[in-house]
Amino acid sequence: MRSRDEIGELAERINTMIVQLNERFQFAKFVSGGTMAAIQKSDHEGVKLGGERRQVAILFADIRGYTAFSEGRDPETVVEVLNYYFQQLADTVAEYHGDIDKYVGDQIMAILLGDQMVENALACCLAIQDVMHDLASKHPDWGLEVGAGVDAGEVVMGAMGSKQRMDYTVLGDHVNLAARLCSHAAPKQTLVSELAYERLNDKSGFDFESLEPIHVKGKSKPQVIFALHRKAPAAVAQQR
Repeated sequence: MRSRDEIGELAERINTMIVQLNERFQFAKFVSGGTMAAIQKSDHEGVKLGGERRQVAILFADIRGYTAFSEGRDPETVVEVLNYYFQQLADTVAEYHGDIDKYVGDQIMAILLGDQMVENALACCLAIQDVMHDLASKHPDWGLEVGAGVDAGEVVMGAMGSKQRMDYTVLGDHVNLAARLCSHAAPKQTLVSELAYERLNDKSGFDFESLEPIHVKGKSKPQVIFALHRKAPAAVAQQR
């Protein structure tokens, strides 16, 4: 609209609004769902630094074999493949009501809330392994697998950082332990903390293998851990 009357001014305002909506849509892709929720709930002064105690389940999943895959391949291919895998993992996390807090290198950190948060976290890990199995069958030359770790408990959730640059995330001992478990997990393996295991409302949908306690950084005592497995059919379980 080129007119300078009321219609022209209205058209200009609408165009500005469209640009701003598009910017917000693009911005939402760069932050977690928790961040967007905090922004929407904030008052006219915006999101404030600080947090609140929340009960959450934390899931870390790390792509194994990525360093070897990167060798001898151009950076564009490496980034394209990594993003391809991240898309599959992100879709799976969303399917089980999780929110990806951040991407760290070739690793994802996801947060799950609610009464079924541990069940959803463990089911998500099994689904991720299924996705990785399918991708490995399609691209065996890539040699990529996933190791994962899950813990649950009280954390501080909120805006951390400075007034100029904030990161809406979760902090606490349970976040650290989930990350340590992920680091200890072998490819195709999910390690579960003792507390996450105990907080399961329904264990009937999973099989667990009790492993030797492990020492992790930041913990004075060995940590009781379990390896997560898919529930075996009844006939197979009886044969065992």
